[in-house]
Amino acid sequence: MIDRRAVLAASLVTAFASRSPEAFASAVSPDDGTIKLHGRRLEIVDLTHRLTRAFAFTPGRLSMEAVEGSGTGAGMRLNRLSIVEHTGTHLDAPRHFSPEGRSVGDLPIADLVVPLVVIDIRAKRQLDRDAQVGPEDLAAWEKKQGSLPAGCCVAMLSAWDPLAEVARYGSLSPEERRKSPGFSRAAADLLLKRDVRGIAVDTLSLDAGRDMPAYPVHQSWLRSGRWGLEAVANLDRAPASGAIIFVGAPPIAEATGIPIRAMALF
Repeated sequence: MIDRRAVLAASLVTAFASRSPEAFASAVSPDDGTIKLHGRRLEIVDLTHRLTRAFAFTPGRLSMEAVEGSGTGAGMRLNRLSIVEHTGTHLDAPRHFSPEGRSVGDLPIADLVVPLVVIDIRAKRQLDRDAQVGPEDLAAWEKKQGSLPAGCCVAMLSAWDPLAEVARYGSLSPEERRKSPGFSRAAADLLLKRDVRGIAVDTLSLDAGRDMPAYPVHQSWLRSGRWGLEAVANLDRAPASGAIIFVGAPPIAEATGIPIRAMALF
């Protein structure tokens, strides 16, 4: 199994060593807006990192090449895109860890437009780079917000910025480089007993660094037929409860994952 954090970090350090911090920041600019519906003002928050070559695996860096077509003379432009499925803000389908599981193309649209629950572990993460969403965090959320809404997505807010982490990668010890927040197996086991469609993280893996490369949360969660989102952005701009998450995933047959455009509406 690929250690995605290590591969991403190594490739980024090589490719972007000469770039300024501003260059990294430009790839993750937040986007939001408002719409009016029957006199009500609704907020829209983009939960997606802008997909650039900064999010890459080696081999398999994002590439585009022009494709010549019959409309070229009329000014038509057409590119061939090559990318690893699990790049940038993306969806993990059950098939990612279960050969017979549902692919991205098998997921019904009703499973991809669901209530959003945001579990804030930023205080824990300040004390521990390997902080996990635990049963106590789920209990604290429900004590304050009420029961988890049926068919929801439970998202971890740790304020982890993948590109910022890469920018400081060289200053970290080898032990610290392998650390990142995620869901604990105990929390995942509790959510497996509830009506939860998916889980999401703002890091590069559903599992915390301490649990790699065994990937226990990936193993249990995806094999149950549910999906996960990784590298989700701007969760701090969404409410703890009361929002709907739209997971814009093209229904590609047999895909184990796919970069997405995720949005919160509230």
